[in-house]
Amino acid sequence: QNWRGVEFETSPWRDTGSFVLKGTDETQMLLDDQIVKTQSMRSSPYIGPFEDRVKLWEKKLTTIQEVLDQWLKMQSGWLYLEPIFGSDDIMQQMPAEGRKFKTVDTTWRKTMLKLELTSEVLVVGADEDLLGSLRKCNELLDEVNKGLSEYLETKRLAFPRFYFLSNDELLEILAQTKNVQAVQPHMSKCFDGIKALDFGKDPKSVDIFAMMSPEGE
Repeated sequence: QNWRGVEFETSPWRDTGSFVLKGTDETQMLLDDQIVKTQSMRSSPYIGPFEDRVKLWEKKLTTIQEVLDQWLKMQSGWLYLEPIFGSDDIMQQMPAEGRKFKTVDTTWRKTMLKLELTSEVLVVGADEDLLGSLRKCNELLDEVNKGLSEYLETKRLAFPRFYFLSNDELLEILAQTKNVQAVQPHMSKCFDGIKALDFGKDPKSVDIFAMMSPEGE
């Protein structure tokens, strides 16, 4: 009875054309409460006549918990990597990781679209096939993140001052390899005493005419 009307809620995510899960806190609270109650039932000395039913119910609840955990983990990874691999420059520099992320992205979009047909937590969350799909995608995301870290390390080894930048800042530069001026916001972190560069008047100019210190000189 408590699960009636409990559904996975979604909301559009920026201009990706896809959706993300939202408002899962109440579902998690209900899940925690019912798992504890079910485990309490199983420990009762009077469980005999109901044991099979309780075991099935407990399995369903634990499957829902696993699905929710894997789904939120995948969502976190997808949200982080989607704008990164939305860059053609990154896709060209990391083709293997790009293909893996594309697989995850396709699965993510299909999974979120299916919620338009059925979004009941008891139905969707107990889907063993969905759980397997989410686990596989999270394994791919781990591989993509590992490849991304190794790629960034090669860039830092080639130009050690990149160690002063966070991964996100370095990716912001690498995602715009055709735009040399993308380094501008990060100059003060890379070089002590240099606040900005004075490029040519053309927005795409690669000519540097001056270096400005924090004092404006």
